[in-house]
Amino acid sequence: MSETIYADLDEIVFEGRSKEYGAYEMRKKYNRFLERSALIAFLLFVFFTGWPKISGWIFPESEEVVEEFESITVDLSNLPPPPPLDETPPPPPVEAPPPVRAQIEFRVPTPKPDDEVEEETIEEMDKLEETEADIGTETVEGTTGAYDFGDIEGTGVEEVVVKDDKEVGPNEFVLLEKEPAPVNLDQLKGLVGYPPMAKEAEIEGKVIVRVQVDKNGDYVKHLVIKDPHPILTKAVTDKINMLKFTPGIQAGKPIKVWVTIPFDFKLLK
Repeated sequence: MSETIYADLDEIVFEGRSKEYGAYEMRKKYNRFLERSALIAFLLFVFFTGWPKISGWIFPESEEVVEEFESITVDLSNLPPPPPLDETPPPPPVEAPPPVRAQIEFRVPTPKPDDEVEEETIEEMDKLEETEADIGTETVEGTTGAYDFGDIEGTGVEEVVVKDDKEVGPNEFVLLEKEPAPVNLDQLKGLVGYPPMAKEAEIEGKVIVRVQVDKNGDYVKHLVIKDPHPILTKAVTDKINMLKFTPGIQAGKPIKVWVTIPFDFKLLK
């Protein structure tokens, strides 16, 4: 009867080889090292995950103290009455005094003896007309035709400078009553055409240009928003300054504003 011999894998690998360099011993102890490392990792995991609970057991005084607040119930249906309103009537408006016109005393001569006659000065008519004063029973200095505001110092008439309209950026929103509309767009697209090089290379795309239009509807400048290919974009920008528009209207007046114009290049198949 034959006897079954179970050979160790390490013995088979190191059969006929030197076992003194440590490799043989490491392979023999590999399973034990693996079990120990797994056990240590498991214990560390349990320790760190359970540390808050463990620290609560070890140091019970370190637990957070929850501050209690006393709640007060307010009954909105039983509130005290509001304080009384100040019903004191406002003071009456102060009216400006009426203008005071100048007056010159008109004296009626009375008969007297020669030794009691006093020399009196009678205002001449020319002076009355110059001062625009009224004739009254006494002489009064007043303001003729207006209120007396005292001495007023001023700088005189200043030159009024009319400022130009604020420059609107190409990306700013402007509310218009009427948008600018190109007048000769079809004619311009005919002049632009389809660039031969782009047609031969079968290049397609849409060029989008943002054009600034002045108050007269004339081209000012442009900004390329979408550039599918330099050949197509150059064909548009070379002739974009020939566009004419109806001006944009805001509050009934023409303004300088930006408008977007697309140019679609598509080959017919």
